[in-house]
Amino acid sequence: MRLFVAFRILFNARFYYPVFMVMFLDFGITVEAFALLNAVWAAAIVLLEVPSGALADLIGRRRLVVAGAALMVLEMLLLVVVPVPSAWVLPALVANRILSGAAEAFISGADEALAFDSLAAAGRTADWPRVLERLMQVGGLVTIVCMVTGSLVYDPGPLDALMRGIGFAGGLTRATTFRLPIWLTLVSALGALAAAVAMREPPRGSAAHASPLATFRQTAATGRWIVAQPLVLLVIAAGVLIDMPIRQVLVVSSELYEQIGIPAPAFGLVSAAAALLGLAVAGPLRRLALGASARGCGLVLAAVTLAGLAGTAAFVPIVGIGFVILLSTAMRMVTFLQSHYLNQLVDSGRRATVLSFRGLAVNVGYGAGCLVFAAATAVIGRMADGDASFRIVVSLLPWAFLLACWAFYAWTRRLIPDPQPLARPGGFGPPQ
Repeated sequence: MRLFVAFRILFNARFYYPVFMVMFLDFGITVEAFALLNAVWAAAIVLLEVPSGALADLIGRRRLVVAGAALMVLEMLLLVVVPVPSAWVLPALVANRILSGAAEAFISGADEALAFDSLAAAGRTADWPRVLERLMQVGGLVTIVCMVTGSLVYDPGPLDALMRGIGFAGGLTRATTFRLPIWLTLVSALGALAAAVAMREPPRGSAAHASPLATFRQTAATGRWIVAQPLVLLVIAAGVLIDMPIRQVLVVSSELYEQIGIPAPAFGLVSAAAALLGLAVAGPLRRLALGASARGCGLVLAAVTLAGLAGTAAFVPIVGIGFVILLSTAMRMVTFLQSHYLNQLVDSGRRATVLSFRGLAVNVGYGAGCLVFAAATAVIGRMADGDASFRIVVSLLPWAFLLACWAFYAWTRRLIPDPQPLARPGGFGPPQ
């Protein structure tokens, strides 16, 4: 479990996240090219998400986890060595986004399935919520360090002042500091690879041949199984329902911050504050998952999300940032609860594949939400200026979420006529 927590945290310790867009622009690309690179990254994840999960179930989860960590090392190395400016920049960045998407897809589901099966082999599956709690706590602390450190080392001003203060010549520029967050992320990638290599696969049945046909069969069989399991389908769909509007807000958060008067240098501090709140709610969230029913947890999540969306839509100067932080916490909550419920409902033979289907559903939902958000902004933009159209679209999100919740409730009543499984404290019990 310590290796799992260490791996997940190191893999996600991306020091460049606070300056992601401006750092890529420092390589000499345009904003349009940056958008294209994000599309390449998303496409790589969508194409590889479920097949990699099926492959993990067939040949072993540890192999996919090690491969994902190795790909992370390679994606960081590309950003470290590519010369700027040069004709190699754009091809290197495209390769970086493909490697990054592949790494995300490879470990998605595989690391969690490996950890849960290790607990199952020791007869300690009841400890899984405590593992998730520890992951949120330690991950929150590391996120705070990453967000603050990444912002500081990217800016040559504080570093230059520090060097002069300790007796060095100084004279640092953006050209010499913009890759420092990448170097720090490379170090965390090497740490993630070391943690992955140190893992051991728990005893399982004989591994199947990892042929393309076997992977396709595993994927198709698991897809049919999910459709035939109302509770599994419900948990995955509920995650998409909560994740979609939250992710829309977070992806445009920098624009939100500007419109409510948050200065750009404080963006990293906002991310750190969100991580700090996630750390604080880890314990109460574990107790909620173990003591409340799935229906009760769903109502809490929906209420928190609606409050965050409504508060964000009000565009309250300065203090409105609290609602964005609340939405970030709700996203951590849905990840925790989905993991808790799905691992109760899914057996070992298809666990990584089902968790990959969960990731695929979230990414497809996010992509669909982006298209709707962009289309609404374009339509309303014909009648209002840019800032006004942005505010109008954001103000529609809580109403759209309420409508989606009503449709989800009606669908749930048809999908699961007997509400008893949803009212059981602690979730759904051991895997069926």
